[in-house]
Amino acid sequence: MGLTESVFYILELTGTIAFAVSGAMVAIERRLDIFGVVFLGMTTAVGGGIVRDMLIGCFPPMAFVRMEYVLIACGVSLAVFLIAFFARRGYFDNARRIDDINNIFDAVGLGAFAVSGTRVGIVYGFGENAFLCVFLGLLTGIGGGLLRDVMSRSIPFVLRKRVYAIAALAGSTAYYLLSRGPISDAVAIFAGLALTCLIRILATVFCWDLPVALPLAEAENKRC
Repeated sequence: MGLTESVFYILELTGTIAFAVSGAMVAIERRLDIFGVVFLGMTTAVGGGIVRDMLIGCFPPMAFVRMEYVLIACGVSLAVFLIAFFARRGYFDNARRIDDINNIFDAVGLGAFAVSGTRVGIVYGFGENAFLCVFLGLLTGIGGGLLRDVMSRSIPFVLRKRVYAIAALAGSTAYYLLSRGPISDAVAIFAGLALTCLIRILATVFCWDLPVALPLAEAENKRC
């Protein structure tokens, strides 16, 4: 395994772990049971990649071929559940801090998968199709979160808050453009990941949202 492949593998594992934590924390907030927490965490972690692979005709999807991704996602989700279960009072007494931690993990997962999805498009021979490669990065980054929110009966976060899709789009575009240049792929990967995380975190800190046609409810506006 070369340097680029090693970096890419670490990137996918990072995204898997980060999104599993994020999905499990949302499931706990929705008061799901242990199976629901593990299943939602796993779906958040590998759902975007499964949809991406189906789109480019990769059957079976990578999540069903390399089982370590599913196993890691399930293990991480279970660990989050156990922490919340055995430290229940501290977990819910620090809801704001927990939400901040969730946002950090979500930003890392979004960046990791936005870049990895774009790279999959390039590796599978679609490198000349910039639109497809960038779209695959976007889909991989937001797909798991979309499934998570739909399954937990929420309006998908990506459709209403924190320029979520814009961050993934910026990171995947940056990686695609840099990967076509003379710099190393590892540097391009880091740049795409960092840009996505930066936009996502800044949007959370400064409450950046895209315009809406009708004003949000007062309670929604206060929840920054």
